[in-house]
Amino acid sequence: MNAAGPTCADLDRFWDLGGVTALTALGGGSINGAWRVEAGTGHFHLRVYRSPDRARAERELAAVAVAVAAGVPTPAPRPARAGGVLARLEAGWAALFPALDGAPVPRAALTADHAGGLGHLLAEVHARLPRQVPFEVPGLHQRPVGEILTRLERIEAAILAWPEPGEVDAWALERTRQRLAHLRASPPADHAPTFPARFLHGDFHEGNVFFLCGTPHALIDWEHPRLAPRAWEIVRCLHLSLRLHPVLGQAFLDGYRARLPLSTPELADGAALYATLQERNV
Repeated sequence: MNAAGPTCADLDRFWDLGGVTALTALGGGSINGAWRVEAGTGHFHLRVYRSPDRARAERELAAVAVAVAAGVPTPAPRPARAGGVLARLEAGWAALFPALDGAPVPRAALTADHAGGLGHLLAEVHARLPRQVPFEVPGLHQRPVGEILTRLERIEAAILAWPEPGEVDAWALERTRQRLAHLRASPPADHAPTFPARFLHGDFHEGNVFFLCGTPHALIDWEHPRLAPRAWEIVRCLHLSLRLHPVLGQAFLDGYRARLPLSTPELADGAALYATLQERNV
């Protein structure tokens, strides 16, 4: 992605917006570039992809198209002047979406009501999305334990070679050695899921959900779709967004089960798969 960023002239050239009047860079931690666009026809969100690989952007936009067609509450990209929804700016591949009302709720501010809403929205997404899609979507890869050990050993060596280690380096070294000792003493076996893989959003968490008046009303960021058991995505959100908090987690599951059935064995199967993948995540 070009560090110079897009210009108002870029947007006027590629999209019919009635004249762009302002372009403001947004923060928020996204790994892609993001800008708020003010134009004669309304307010928009410009997404400039960090990767020069067009196929990555096209996969996300294909996933968005599937979701929109299925009735999932997610914004559809605006067509470009030349056709399609992807444009090649000087700053990189880009797509333009309508600006959304509301905002994500920060993780630390999530309540049981928010958690229940997240669970219900995820169930709605699972209910509406097709199980398979006509384009390539990655699955979940359980890396061999030997590969993880090699990576951790390289990290250990890099920390030890640091000329002036600080407090954070000492913590990282201790944590790395703990993981090495655990994996050497008790290498986890692969987990073969009992329940089938299907098309999923893949990155469902509170930062990708817009709330309006306390209720989730839109899901964004389809850059990481996955073919995986649905319970993997459920457990991932329980851990990533809710930190396995018992009250918030129960509210989330209650919200999910109010829309779709979810058995204890299926949830346990997803938890086992998620735990195995996290154990090997470096």
